[in-house]
Amino acid sequence: MQGDLITEKRAGSVKRVRIAIYMRLSKEDGNDDNESNSITNQRLLLQQYIAGHFENYTLQEFQDDGFSGLNLKRPGIMRLLKAAEDGEIDCIIVKDFSRFSRDYIEMGNCLERFFPKLGVRFISVNDGYDRGCHAGNFSGLDTAFKSLMYDLYSKDLSVKVKASLRTKKEQGQYVSGTSPFGYRKSPQDRHMLLIDEEEAAVVKRIFQMTAEGKTSAEIAEHFNKEGVKTPIQFRIEKQEVKKQPKGSSFWWSRSTVCAILRNPVYTGDIVYGKYTRYEVGGKNHLRPKCEWKTHHNHHEPIIEREFFEMIQKRKKCRQ
Repeated sequence: MQGDLITEKRAGSVKRVRIAIYMRLSKEDGNDDNESNSITNQRLLLQQYIAGHFENYTLQEFQDDGFSGLNLKRPGIMRLLKAAEDGEIDCIIVKDFSRFSRDYIEMGNCLERFFPKLGVRFISVNDGYDRGCHAGNFSGLDTAFKSLMYDLYSKDLSVKVKASLRTKKEQGQYVSGTSPFGYRKSPQDRHMLLIDEEEAAVVKRIFQMTAEGKTSAEIAEHFNKEGVKTPIQFRIEKQEVKKQPKGSSFWWSRSTVCAILRNPVYTGDIVYGKYTRYEVGGKNHLRPKCEWKTHHNHHEPIIEREFFEMIQKRKKCRQ
């Protein structure tokens, strides 16, 4: 089963409707330490709707927490569409069209072609749309207009968010969602970085071992034998992420060590403007290094600048 089977309700001998609910939260919507309240609220609304409109059903849920609705390249919705193609779903229910997709063309294609072809009923609760009541008709002008407005609103919001972030970066504010390994965000100002002593000790060891002639691969191997916690393990302990290792445990790698060695953040600098995006919803493209911008002495350094530059001359890690 592609989604989580969370409930089952029967009534007589009527065939059960296989319902899938889909919930999405974008990065701009924000999240909390655990599951976001927005996802929780979407789930509650959809469950209440189902309880009032269906009697005999099984229920699966699919979600994408922290994903944009500009396209369908999201893990949760890809699993949902695969389950629909495999004939495992009779009805899909969402809070509104924007939760499913903010792309007008993709939304229309799903409502007019994909779901009707599969015989899947589609319901958008807040939009008052039920595909079972609009057979052979793209839900009329009202739904088409709403989808178009969601699409335009999303693209406009994306442009405004990018402009806001660019302004903050130019002002010297640290705006990344996560802090670099070796640092933590200041409780008083989340745009400032403070040294995390336990992580910083690992960073210092990496630079010192490199100065002593160790390669990145040798440092990674030594840390793995010694059982030094990896950056992701530190983040898991802080409850910043939830992640399971692919194998028996998390391991240091040459690339992880090399990324730390070449990161100027440890000298107190922050670098921005490394990537550009040519269109809303498109891919990021790395700019030439000469176009990157730097704020020097932004925060307390872990590594002295002269020592860092000496390591860069000796170490051949790619940028």
